[in-house]
Parts: sequence; C-alpha cells; structure tokens
Amino acid sequence: MGNATIEVVLMAPREPQPIGWPVAIDITVINRSTADIWLPGVLDGSEAGIRYPFYLPEITREGTVVARPEPPEDPLFTPLRTLDFRRLTPGEDFNPTSGKYHPLTTFSSYAPDRPGHYRYTLTLSTESPLPENWLSSFGQEDTLTEVMKLISLVPRLTVRSAPLDVTVG
Repeated sequence: MGNATIEVVLMAPREPQPIGWPVAIDITVINRSTADIWLPGVLDGSEAGIRYPFYLPEITREGTVVARPEPPEDPLFTPLRTLDFRRLTPGEDFNPTSGKYHPLTTFSSYAPDRPGHYRYTLTLSTESPLPENWLSSFGQEDTLTEVMKLISLVPRLTVRSAPLDVTVG
C-alpha cells in the first residue's frame, strides 16, 4: 500500500462556457499503482470534510476563491457500507460522483456570474488519523467488522487534481 498512487482528473468542455450556468465538470479517479486498491466515491459528508474520504472541490477566478464547500447544516451522515467501496485494479478508473455516490455540489451548483478564467481543482484525501473518522455515529454496528477491514485496505494519501482552467463568457 505504501506505493499506491491515485490520479484525480477533471475535464470540461473546451469551448467558452456561458455566464450564469454551472460548468459541466467530469471527474475521474485512476489507480496508477501496480496493485488493486479499495476506495469509496463521494459520500455524504465527504465534500464538507466531515467524513473520510474527503473530496474537497475549489473554484477560483483570478486567484480568488469563488466557490468551495459550505459548512454542513447537519453534521450527521449515513453509516458507511461495504457497497460504498470500489475495488480498482491497476489502470482502472471510476467517476466518484456517479451512480450510488453523491455529486459535488460545489461544482454542480456554482454558476459563474461574470466572464473570466476560472480554475477548478479537487483534492482527495484518505489520510484520516483514525479509522473511526470514516464512520457514522449511528447505525454502524451491524457492518462494523466488514467496513473496518475495507477501510484498512484504502491507501492513505492526499492527491490534488491538476488545475482545470475554464473560460466563461
């Protein structure tokens, strides 16, 4: 696990995007290591940084942050389940916001309100000091043993996507 490498890639349409509409951002997480890894996608609480894995989006314009996750109104989140984990073979990729996973509302709801050059980045972190930082405070008892085993298989790392520059207007 010490050699596990994950790449986070952001993609958007190349042509200038319209003012007042969210930019369609596609996200891909790729296993760049030589071994299988286990990783959940975006879970409730992941974007706000209150439960691991953290998926922390940020949008800047001219070096100023214009959008990042809001603090949660309710810090409760659902129990972590074994089906939340995805096994990735070497070279395999997945979209951590599709299917059973949550969208990144910072990306899907921010609508640039003026023309300019916007920079999108996403930081993925699994470097929790304690495995309990992945768990819910309720309803976790039934699957605790299985879930803790899968948490132990997740490589501990923090990786930031290459910046994605988008022209608006």
